[in-house]
Amino acid sequence: MTEIPIIEGEIVDETTKESVRLIQKEIEKITDENIKNFTYQAFAEVDPKFWISPSSSSGKYHPEEDNGKGGLVRHVVKGIAVVEQYLRREMATLREIDIAKSAFLLHDTCKNGVVWESSFTNYTHGLIAAKWLEKFELTDESAKKEIINAVRYHMGQWSYVVSPFEDRPYTKEEMMANVNEIIRALHPSKIERAVQDADYWASRQSMSFFPGISVNIKNNHER
Repeated sequence: MTEIPIIEGEIVDETTKESVRLIQKEIEKITDENIKNFTYQAFAEVDPKFWISPSSSSGKYHPEEDNGKGGLVRHVVKGIAVVEQYLRREMATLREIDIAKSAFLLHDTCKNGVVWESSFTNYTHGLIAAKWLEKFELTDESAKKEIINAVRYHMGQWSYVVSPFEDRPYTKEEMMANVNEIIRALHPSKIERAVQDADYWASRQSMSFFPGISVNIKNNHER
């Protein structure tokens, strides 16, 4: 079994070790060895902060189990469970399932950029990750393209080329680039739809769960 390398020269805490273990467990479910190796290549180079970051940088979004140290990885594991069930219903092929799993595992690897200099989400992280993933080898070019596209458009109608939340005038070219990105994201393939829906449903505050583990759910008025 391939292993995600421990970061040299750094003291790796238990949260990082557990996050690596959880992701590695999901990668090992991919049956196609080439797609599996492509996924491992990317995780070998992901920014170390990926392993310990919360899913919501502000703490306002996502269920409680997705926040706190290592919350982003827990979100990814949850989403994989949704992908599996979505594609089971769609009677997807094993190859489609492998591609979708790889894409969902990788969809937030650049959530705060390739290098995580900020603790806040970069709203163009789908596109950033798509460009970053190009450098990793996968002999099945069609599968690679499908994985990268599913990562790029995983936010559906919130897919952007330029962050729409900057306090400045936007050029016509920037606005049209965002419109075109959103339009493309709203016409997903089966695999892209699986990744989009899994990301959405696994992140809803009312969808509190973790595969195989009981989660205590509180009503909003009890918090």
